This record gives sequence, structure tokens and C-alpha cells, in this order.
Amino acid sequence: MLRIVGVQRSNNPSDEFVVLQNHGTLRMQLRGHLVIAEAAFANVDLDTASHLFTDDALVPAGMYVALLSGYGAARWTQTKDMQMVYYTYMNRDKSVWERFPGALHLLNVQHTYQEREALLLR
Repeated sequence: MLRIVGVQRSNNPSDEFVVLQNHGTLRMQLRGHLVIAEAAFANVDLDTASHLFTDDALVPAGMYVALLSGYGAARWTQTKDMQMVYYTYMNRDKSVWERFPGALHLLNVQHTYQEREALLLR
């Protein structure tokens, strides 16, 4: 299970990030997870106060994901203490979490339903 383990808020999007860690024993698919600020629920401001992961990355147990607000290309890298970290970017011009103080939530897909007929026609 992925969990938020750290947040660095900054007025510079290149210095702002959220760190997630896989606390489970199995690999987790990053795609479909949503990081959202508590303020987005009250303001219904989902575009600027959230990030939906579209990366098809599997996060091994115990490994980290760093979500940076600025620009960059997603990649796996190794830290000095030999931990693997997946860096991914929101590609935003402005900081995100600095503008929305308060709690952050990590949501994920619990269940998907698709009509059976649509599956049979493929």
C-alpha cells in the first residue's frame, strides 16, 4: 500500500515535492493513484490541487516515489544509500502544495466495473 511519507512545500515548483512509499509486501501499480489537497474538496478545485498518476510504473515493496511539482521526465534512480526512487513530475509552472496548506490525501482505485457485453465484443 502506498502512503505519503513526506511533503516539501515551496514557492518554487522545482523545489516542491511529495514522497510516497510502498508500505506493503507486494509491488504496487502507480497508475490511478491520486494525490489531492484537503482544500480541493471544499473549493472543488481538482485541476490545480491534485495530481493523477498516469505512469505505468510498478513500485516494489519498501521503495519510494518522489512527485515533483516542476518539469522533468519520469525515471527510476538510485540514492546514495542504494534505495531505488521513482521520480515523476507534475510539469507545473507554479507550485501546487504551497498554495493549498493543510492535509494531503492519497486515493487509489478500489474497484473497476465494465459492462460484460463490451468485453465480449472486443
